[in-house]
Amino acid sequence: MAAKAKKPSIAEVLNILEKLYGPAPLLESIDDPLLDHLIVAVMADYAGIDGAKAVVQAISETFLDFNEARVSPLYELEAILKPHVPAERRREAAWNLRMAMQDVWDGSHGLDLEPVRDIVPEEQRDFIKHLPNIPGGAAALVYQIAVGEKYLAFGPLEEHLLRRLGMLPRSTTRERIRLALERQIKGKDRFRFAWLMGNAAHLYEEDFDPKHPFCKLLVRVKARELVIREQERKREEARKKAEEKRRKLEEERQRKADERERKKREREEAKRLRQLEMKRRKEEAIAKKKAAAAKKKAAAIAKKKAAAAKKKAAAAKKKAAIAKKKAAVAKKKAAAKKKAMLAKKKAAAKKKAAAAKKKALAKKKATARKKKTARKKTTRRRPAPKKKTKRKPAKKKTKRKPTKARKPAKKKTKRKLTKKAKKKAKKKAKKRKTRRH
Repeated sequence: MAAKAKKPSIAEVLNILEKLYGPAPLLESIDDPLLDHLIVAVMADYAGIDGAKAVVQAISETFLDFNEARVSPLYELEAILKPHVPAERRREAAWNLRMAMQDVWDGSHGLDLEPVRDIVPEEQRDFIKHLPNIPGGAAALVYQIAVGEKYLAFGPLEEHLLRRLGMLPRSTTRERIRLALERQIKGKDRFRFAWLMGNAAHLYEEDFDPKHPFCKLLVRVKARELVIREQERKREEARKKAEEKRRKLEEERQRKADERERKKREREEAKRLRQLEMKRRKEEAIAKKKAAAAKKKAAAIAKKKAAAAKKKAAAAKKKAAIAKKKAAVAKKKAAAKKKAMLAKKKAAAKKKAAAAKKKALAKKKATARKKKTARKKTTRRRPAPKKKTKRKPAKKKTKRKPTKARKPAKKKTKRKLTKKAKKKAKKKAKKRKTRRH
């Protein structure tokens, strides 16, 4: 029977982790400024311990203070890191450097960490929570440097990893747990403990690589999280099997329901098609009936229209005949009227010629009479007139021009007068009589 594997000690765990993360990046003196220790710890992963110390020196020489470096753009920090950090990691290193200084500024309202020195660890338990952007190893190391070698800075990162490994001492209070660990970790090993435990605290929490030394360590110490993971895996497998069984039952139930639904739809579709066919036949019959009625109605309307057209044509013909007759009568009347007018004009011309002839005859007789009287006056001798006083010669009497004979009035054609016209004519006649008298 094989012997049980011995559970590793904390010292063995630290040796395994030191191969992954290297020794703690410490300055020459523990009394150097804590902010310098923090920047060296952050930059050690990118530039090594010596390069990180050179970065701190360059920041002090380039900027007025660390606050100016905190608010400077990344390209200025990259210029400082250029001699010590590879190009592919330079931007990441510059960003982490600035965020480390920003965390200190946010947590302490400044860039001075010295007030946290020589304080009992229990009073500093929340200090690391104010450094969310600083890698765990650097944060835990600065915490331990602030406490010094006198105490073990037992922070949340160390507690978390020891609990994962199942190596956390059993006790009722954090102070007693710290005291139990101080008996195992002495002096300068406490800086090493904080650096390594802080770096590995959250390593491989989600995934798991069987070849990685840390994962092998978890297997070796029979870490509680592996047991929990195995339990969760089995529960997940059981859940998946139950889910698969339930899914199959659900699929079968759904298949039967779909089959019933399909048959129901087929019956409904057949019924709907029958109803549609009946409706179509009914509509066709109604349409035929309507078409016949419409045809009959159209024939009746056409017949009625033909009769009306015939009647209209007859009426138009009759009207045309009457119009023709009226036109003939009007033409006849116009001809008669024209004839009467010509006759009237002829009679008037004849009358005018007779009057002119009569006037000429009267004029001839008058001239003959004058000549006769003139001859009689020349034959009779008059006695010589007595001498008289000269008188003014009498004014010659102007011969009176003979009045022209009046033309006979034209005979007016008698026409029938209305009562009103007759009254007007009587009044005019009375007026003429009064004027003559």
